[in-house]
Amino acid sequence: NLNEEIKGTNGQVTRADILQVGLQGLLNALFSNPMDDNLICAVKLLKLTGSVLEDAWKEKGKTDMEEIIQRIENVVLDANCSRDVKQMLLKLVELRSSNWGRVHATSMYREATPENDPNYFMNEPTFYTSDGVPFTAADPDYQEKYQELLEREDFFPDYEENGTDLSGAGDPYLDDIDDEMDPEIEEAYEKFCLESERKQKQ
Repeated sequence: NLNEEIKGTNGQVTRADILQVGLQGLLNALFSNPMDDNLICAVKLLKLTGSVLEDAWKEKGKTDMEEIIQRIENVVLDANCSRDVKQMLLKLVELRSSNWGRVHATSMYREATPENDPNYFMNEPTFYTSDGVPFTAADPDYQEKYQELLEREDFFPDYEENGTDLSGAGDPYLDDIDDEMDPEIEEAYEKFCLESERKQKQ
């Protein structure tokens, strides 16, 4: 672990620099013999450890990562390694220039809003109007439709509140409901299932 920390004799904590020194030596050896296998190994090594190494070196005011990147650029220009490996090396240089793919802390903690996050409404629940039209919070008239939905819910008070549960003992309305689905409802349900299936496959 590159972040390994050791406690000094007087209690101060420092990173285990020996690992960083070892890795630097290994990287230098690999770039000194720029054959495909060595370069692939160096790329993998830097992808895994580059950000930590660079942070540690910067803390000490060292420019070792600049030197490594310079070596990579020289290899791309001069070495007779394969085109694919040169491509990998260039991608690595690109990764490093984007701060090793790390997101800046400021944008990471930015409040997600519909304007800055395209997936803002992805986790919102979907509601249905009395006509069966789906709507979510992304809809412009969401507030109005949602209010309508709440009012509609009030027409069906919870039976359990009245001391009778939904099995409807002695309730003439509920006794009349048989288990068969109305053909129209059944058709709408099948259509809904097919539609959902089709959307999942997209």
